[in-house]
Amino acid sequence: MNVVELPIEALREAPWNANQIDAAMLQRLRSSILKYGFIQNLVVRRIDNGYEVLSGNQRLKLLREFNLSKAPCVIVDLDDAHARLLAQVLNHTHGSDDLGLRAELLREVLQVIPEQEVISVLPDTVAGLSGIGSLGRETLAGYLQNWEKARAARLRNLLFKLTQDQLQTVEAAVARILPEARLQPGINPNARGTALYLLCKSFLDKENKHGN
Repeated sequence: MNVVELPIEALREAPWNANQIDAAMLQRLRSSILKYGFIQNLVVRRIDNGYEVLSGNQRLKLLREFNLSKAPCVIVDLDDAHARLLAQVLNHTHGSDDLGLRAELLREVLQVIPEQEVISVLPDTVAGLSGIGSLGRETLAGYLQNWEKARAARLRNLLFKLTQDQLQTVEAAVARILPEARLQPGINPNARGTALYLLCKSFLDKENKHGN
C-alpha cells in the first residue's frame, strides 16, 4: 500500500460522512497533531474534481486550519457503496481496553508527562484518568469506586434506537431547548447532550411536583 502526498486543495470532504466530533474532541485532536504531527494517513478515492476523503475528514479540517499544503494519503479505487462501507469500517472498528493494562500504561505515562498534557490529547476527564491510574493500588472498595469513574469517563455517547417519527420529535424538542443548554456551565461539553439532559430533568421535575 503506497502513501502519497496530495495537495490539500485537491481533497474533498465526503458530504455523506456520518462521523462527527464535538468541539472538545476536535480540540484534543488539534492538540495531538500539534504535539506529534500528522502521523495517521488520510484514506481517499479519486472523484471527478479531485479526491474524496473516506477517513480523515476531521483531520482535513485541521490541515486547512494549519495552512498546510499537502497531506499523506492512501488512495483506494472503490465505487460509492464500497467507499461508504470502508468509511464505516475505518471510523467504527475499535477494540476495547484491558483496564488493568491501561492503568499500568497510564501510570508509567503520568510518571513522565504532566496530567494536564495527557488530558489534552486523551478523551478522559481528570477524575476518570485518576480513577484508571489508581486501579489495583487501593482497597477493593477504592478499586470499584475508581473503576466506576473510569467507566463513566469512557461513556462519551448514549445511543438510542428511534423510529424516524420519534427522531423528528426528539430533534424538534432538542432544537427548542438548545439555546438554554449552551448557557449551562459545566454540565456537559456537548450542548446537544445537555439539551437532552434538561428535557429529561424538566419531565422528572414535573412528575415530582405532581407527585407531591
